Amino acid sequence: MHRQIPVCSTFCSELSFLYIDLDIEIENHSKKTISEIFEQDGEDYFRKLESKILLDIINKKKKFVLATGGGTPCFNDNMNLILNNGISIFLDTSLDLIIERVSRNTKRPMFQNKNVKEIINDLYNKRKIYYRKSNFIVADNNRKEV
Repeated sequence: MHRQIPVCSTFCSELSFLYIDLDIEIENHSKKTISEIFEQDGEDYFRKLESKILLDIINKKKKFVLATGGGTPCFNDNMNLILNNGISIFLDTSLDLIIERVSRNTKRPMFQNKNVKEIINDLYNKRKIYYRKSNFIVADNNRKEV
């Protein structure tokens, strides 16, 4: 489940930055998987917990790169929190590649037993207004995963 990218890992280690995956931090804090949180507690609870952990990381950590889930910037004023406390980079990837990646991941609760393409298109159209507030946008980020 760890989404660490080799380029980020190298970048972080060379500059003595921590690499933090927000989903992993949420799971460690709650002692549940993201799927279990969604199933047992619901999305509203998850989004509140996500915002709390995000704020904790910002307040307690220094020199880090944080990988967030796609919904993180879109809830509870998280995007403004991120922008006011660091630099945000939106890795703009084609919807086809996102659909392919999400389809391979069976642990994503929002997509289980559903039309992934339809949901991704809908989510992207709703969320892109938040993503485009990022300080930097890496266009056509379609490299293949290693």
